[in-house]
Amino acid sequence: MSTQKLKIIADGSVIAIANAKKYNETLKNQTNWTWKQVNEFLLDTNKDNLIVFQTAWEDEWVFKFLINEKTDKPSFRQFEQSIEVTDERLYLANWTDLTSSLQFENTIIPDKTNENLQIKINNGFYKVIVKQLFDQDNYDYDGEDKVNYIVELMYEPDNPDIRTEKIIWSENFPNDNANFLNNKPNEFDDFLNQLLKDK
Repeated sequence: MSTQKLKIIADGSVIAIANAKKYNETLKNQTNWTWKQVNEFLLDTNKDNLIVFQTAWEDEWVFKFLINEKTDKPSFRQFEQSIEVTDERLYLANWTDLTSSLQFENTIIPDKTNENLQIKINNGFYKVIVKQLFDQDNYDYDGEDKVNYIVELMYEPDNPDIRTEKIIWSENFPNDNANFLNNKPNEFDDFLNQLLKDK
């Protein structure tokens, strides 16, 4: 049994638990992505490599990881998914890490700023139970220096094969053919080019 704590800033209110080695092997580094392609890549291509979910809001959160151990702490919401460990570690990543890895060539996870956010764990398949310990509708909640989320990782000799079809806890995460990332110039690019010309 093992317990580990990690603290991460949830920019974009999105967090991922990642088998970084397997995830990085699937990277395409294409420059144009639709929301549908992003969802397919994160949820289908990386089934059992990546668990992606939305936190209550953007903040710095403390995660407590329990390996082959359960807690009786009550949760306000929770979900289950499966993941495979292949190099004796898992990483926490945020939305910037994920989008950078999708968009920029030679960019992988973990980002250098988050490479210390790793959980040491034996190889194999795990059922993962993520528990949020507070009520996300309580806007007076002060989570500083508290454990906000508990992640139970329970070893399974066979793949428990628990998948999801959407970003967990997201209500309106886009999943259509609208552009998400693209290399076409936009108004901000035009503005920057004009600034450079004026120098």
